[in-house]
Amino acid sequence: MTQPTRRQVAAFADRMAGAWRARHPDPEPTRAPLDPEVERRLQTLDGRMEHLEAALEGLQDALYRQAQREDETRADLRRRTDPDRIARELSADARRRKL
Repeated sequence: MTQPTRRQVAAFADRMAGAWRARHPDPEPTRAPLDPEVERRLQTLDGRMEHLEAALEGLQDALYRQAQREDETRADLRRRTDPDRIARELSADARRRKL
């Protein structure tokens, strides 16, 4: 049995989170009106959080791309260092050189 890919795991996690949210909707909280200063500060914090979330998403994307490149590099190294392949290439080289 093969291990799931990162993309499959991420898709599964998204489906599970969506199913959880569908079964457990957030109740609409009732609250008293906030002081205008507190409301302004909350809006400022909300803007900062959006900026941080965007930066985090960018970092996650970059990390995923780097992991993909490293996976490809490892796969290439495995192919190039396969004992059967090395033996074939050494044999072909010996025939070319007439050794």
